[in-house]
This record gives sequence, C-alpha cells and structure tokens, in this order.
Amino acid sequence: MSAFASVYRAPALAQQSYLAREQKRVKRKREASSDEGSRDPSHESIPSDHDEDEAPRVLHPVNKKDPYYVAGHARDQPLPPGDFPHAAVKDSKPDRSVEEELAQLNPPVYIPKVALKAEPQSLRRRHLDNLTAILHKCMLNADWRRASRTWGLILRTEFSGQGTDVRQHGRWMIGAEILMRRDETFERIPLDRDDDEDSAHTQLETVLSDEGFKLARDYYERLILQYPHLQRTHHSTINALAIYPAMFSIWIYEVQNRSSRARRKLHSPSAVDTSEMDIDTSMLSDRTTQHRRAVYEIRDRELEQAIPIAQRLDELLVNPPYDTSHELLHARGMVALWLSDLHKELASAKNANTASNRSDDGDLDASLEDVESSASAVKARSERQRARKIFQRLRGAGSELPPDVVEFLEDDDEDQDDE
Repeated sequence: MSAFASVYRAPALAQQSYLAREQKRVKRKREASSDEGSRDPSHESIPSDHDEDEAPRVLHPVNKKDPYYVAGHARDQPLPPGDFPHAAVKDSKPDRSVEEELAQLNPPVYIPKVALKAEPQSLRRRHLDNLTAILHKCMLNADWRRASRTWGLILRTEFSGQGTDVRQHGRWMIGAEILMRRDETFERIPLDRDDDEDSAHTQLETVLSDEGFKLARDYYERLILQYPHLQRTHHSTINALAIYPAMFSIWIYEVQNRSSRARRKLHSPSAVDTSEMDIDTSMLSDRTTQHRRAVYEIRDRELEQAIPIAQRLDELLVNPPYDTSHELLHARGMVALWLSDLHKELASAKNANTASNRSDDGDLDASLEDVESSASAVKARSERQRARKIFQRLRGAGSELPPDVVEFLEDDDEDQDDE
C-alpha cells in the first residue's frame, strides 16, 4: 500500500456515478464555449442555478465520528502541543519586561513601582500620606490637640466609598494613645526629698487624667466588638485576640500610675518639715502612725482597683482561643504576682498596726487585725501559687519568659525543696 494513499476510499458505485457526472459536465462546458463563440461578445452570460448545483462535490463522504472532525482540526496540520485534547491549548506567555525579570530574581535586584490605576485614587492616597506625616509630627512634638484633629481627618478619608481601616499600619494603637494623652498635664517633682520645689533639682512629670484612661479603654472595647476573633480569621489580621493585651496593659498602667502618684505626693517635701521644729516624741509617733495609715489606705485602694482586672482576665481565659494566648496568660501571671505583693504589704502593715494597738491597750482591735493579717497572708500565697502555675504552663508550651520570671520560678522551686 502506498504511503500517500488516502485514508478513506469511496465506494465503487459512488465513484462511477461521479465519473459519469464529470463527463456530462465537460460535454456541457464544450457546448457552452462553442455557443459563446457564435454570440455577441458584448452580452455576458448569466450563470444559472443549475451550474451551481453541478459544482464538484467531495471525493469521499465525511465520517462524523472521526476525532479530527469532532475536534475541528485539519489532518494536514500538526497537533497542538501539551495535553491536547485532554486539556485546553495554553496561550504563549507574553514577553516580560526587564524590570519584571529582575524582580523575579532571588533576591530581587529591582523592585518595580506599582502605579495606581486611577488618578483620583492616587490623589486620595497622597492626601492620606500627608495627613499621616502631620499626625506623626504632632505626636513627636506632644501636640495632642492637633494630633486628635488630624486623626479625625484620617478616619473620615474614604477610598471607593469605604472608610480607612484603622487596623492597618498600627493605626489602632495610635488612636488609644491620642485619647489617653489629649488632656495630659505636667507637674514639677523634686528629684531628692531634701530639695525644695523651687530648686533647680526638679523635673516635669506627665500626669494623665482619669478621663483619658477611661476613653482609651472604651476605645479598645469598641474595637473588640467591631473586630471579634472568628474561626476563619487570618492569623495576621488584627482582631480581639491582639486588642485584649493592649487594653489590659493600659488598665494595669492606670491603676499603678494613680497609686504611685498618690504615694509620691505623700512623700513630697511639700509636707510639713519637722526637722527644725521642737516636737516631742509623742507627736512624732503620731505623725509616723498617720503616715503609715495613709500608705495603707493607698495600697488598699490599689488592691481594690486591681482585683477587677484579675477577674476580667479569669473570665476571658476560660474560653478558647484566649485560654492558649501567651500574652494573656503572661498578663494574668504578672497580675497574680502584683496582687500577691499587695496582700503581703497589707499584711505587714496590719501586723505593725496590731503591735501599736496592743501597746495602747486595744486588745479587741488587735485581735481583729490579726485575723485580717492572716487572711491577707493566705491570699498572698494563693496568688503566688497561681502565678507559678501559669508561668510553668507557659514554659512548658515553649514560651520565652523574661529573666525576672525565670528567677522567680527558680527561687520558688528552691523554697519548695527546703520545705
């Protein structure tokens, strides 16, 4: 069989009929040409419909089950590359520019700048960049009033009908800082107790208002409600799991700052100086007792304000995923140590007050204070044990603990071994 033989062969009857028709067509063509020679050349022959019907037909019938016919591909053309016909034909990749090729290297040699699609959007982006620069400049200059107005303009900026997402670029923390420091004041505090307030050995201390702390905590509470933690939330998205530690940090700082300022005022040299006055021993003892009682009241008030923080953390750590958050667990452990120190200090103050009451023949008051002192000591040990369990849990989970916490665990282990 010849290599150039046709794939399909026509039946014999079909081939004979085709030859007969071809002979008739040639005969008619000759007759028509002889007639044209005798006619006037100015007259044109008009083709008839019969001639169109007598056009040459296909040499062989088409097999509609042929895969080439089904795919619409001619046999005289090569097949497309790839997984044809099981997969679509892939278009050739467009030629990449030199910048794109350099950007694809590892490490990239050149990083192309992404041009913005629309001019209005680029203008808004430029406007937002300018506002952000003004905001940071005002914060560096401690101009919190102007920073607050700039922050309001940033929140009102819209892109394609959508407001600015405060979670991007760490803006959510800037809002709390502005609210907390918007109404701050300054106090001049002497460095040493023997110096006067008007002397050169003084420094200005920033005093944050209670209203500013409250506004900052309310701001974080609203963010927690607006961006809760969901199961499908991406791990890098700012949500309630990242906002809670910041809120508790501000809350703890508020209580400690208020207590430290009260104790600093108690020890300030603005109080009456008794070093150059002729005062008997009884008056000095009374003044010492009053000072001790004032310190006790400040610490007791600090304990009352710290207990709600521990309760809120305990309620939060019951539910997942907060029960495995290292930041929240570390905060609860530090709050437990803080409460333990407060209970211990109050217990020692009550013991000192008990001794003074017994010397003044106050047996009933002394017995009541003994009970309160023992209760405070028990609470101090309980909070210390809770902190120890939390830090051991964090260490078992592979969390890196600060050096002071590691030292606390080692000292506590030594104390238990001695017992």
